[in-house]
Amino acid sequence: MNLPLKIFDRYVIGIFIRQLLFAVLAAVLIFIVVDLIEHLDKFIDKKVPLEVVVQYYGYFLPYIIYLVLPVGVLLAALFTIGGLSRTHELTAMKASGISLHRILLHLLVLGILLTGWRFVFGETVVPYSNKQNKDIYRYHVKGVSPRKAGRRGDIYLRNHPDQLVHIKHFDSQSGQIFNLDWQSFAGEVMQKRITAKKAFWKDSAWVLEGGRRWTFTADSTYLDKFALQPYYDLGFIPEDLTKVQTNPEEMGYWQLQKFVDRLKSMGGDPLKWEVELACKAAMPWTCAIVLLLGVPIAAHYRRSGLSISFGIGLFISFVYFALQQIGRVLGFNGTVSPVVAAWLGNAVFVLIGLYLYWRVEK
Repeated sequence: MNLPLKIFDRYVIGIFIRQLLFAVLAAVLIFIVVDLIEHLDKFIDKKVPLEVVVQYYGYFLPYIIYLVLPVGVLLAALFTIGGLSRTHELTAMKASGISLHRILLHLLVLGILLTGWRFVFGETVVPYSNKQNKDIYRYHVKGVSPRKAGRRGDIYLRNHPDQLVHIKHFDSQSGQIFNLDWQSFAGEVMQKRITAKKAFWKDSAWVLEGGRRWTFTADSTYLDKFALQPYYDLGFIPEDLTKVQTNPEEMGYWQLQKFVDRLKSMGGDPLKWEVELACKAAMPWTCAIVLLLGVPIAAHYRRSGLSISFGIGLFISFVYFALQQIGRVLGFNGTVSPVVAAWLGNAVFVLIGLYLYWRVEK
């Protein structure tokens, strides 16, 4: 095999990209078929129109691609290196002085590029499409009207360690609050209380309607009534109330980071959200890490066919996702820090990949 190095590099990368497209397409189709089987009875019971079902999976598609991309990268690495081994091209490559280091290096660079693309894709397209997908399911399957879906009751906030807020109802579509109860304390003693039948956000302030304001001192209590009064210092904004009912999949990394910071300043417990935030940073790197694992495995099992490579890929994917879930549970329980919880699967796979690569013949 007397191909120049640059030509050989393009040859290997070309095979990898073709295998990646095939693997991602196959994984997406399997994912959609399994999900359709699971929800088909619900679509039929609710008489959801076919075009709505198509729209549902159209919005679901970006998130599916985001999830299965590492699986596709792993399978592409197994198929590419395994194919080169079966056709003895890998042996010819080594005989001509091209080591396995070179192939792994080029694939790792490609994996890092995919990592960056996955992060950007997860920041821009995925949150929007996930929200649309969940809205379709809420409206057409669960039967929740758009008006009720945006309305949430009994919200409690600690927007400051010495302040407590209770909102009976919040309409996220109109941005209106109904039955607000805001309380301020000095230690365990209430100093001020504000109630309002209704409030809306305008010019960076909450405008309260039909309100009462109590001021408590050691000697007396003062009560003021007002019809319409703006307040700039209640300590929360409509975005805080909206994101309380938003799933992490519907927010990008920076949105979630802002929400975590806001939650900390409000005196809330941010642990779950910090774990999800750390996972958003760790997950994209899977595309590069699985290459470190897949290349030496494929080079070692030279005589394995596509079925064996596919089985190995599924097994590795299952173990990886299991480690991710274990890490999440440990993080939610506070057993480990959010960073450790998010990077547990990645760290284990990096160590295993480095060991396998050290053992394989270069």
